[in-house]
Amino acid sequence: MTHKGTATFIAQRTSAVILLPLAVWFLAGVIAHTGSTYEEVRAWLATPLNAGLMGALILAGAFHMRIGANEIIDDYSPAGSRGLWKLLNLLAATGVAGASIYSLIAIAA
Repeated sequence: MTHKGTATFIAQRTSAVILLPLAVWFLAGVIAHTGSTYEEVRAWLATPLNAGLMGALILAGAFHMRIGANEIIDDYSPAGSRGLWKLLNLLAATGVAGASIYSLIAIAA
């Protein structure tokens, strides 16, 4: 065992702190565009600032999700299968982040 609990704790809390203002920005944007057309929302998201913030939200969220799921795997899965579950967790987080960033680029382009 590597005893990296403190580093994981700090990474989880840091990603949560990063996600907080990004989530507030996202919710404010959603509320501000309630009733807007697809093209209006797409134009808003296509601006460099908003696209960058959305990318940061996606990446920070995927990172936060991976750390949280790893903690659940450590707590509740049998020792023999943890490596497989953690690999699947990494692939899932990477896949979700990659697909989301690809979609963001497609929308913003």
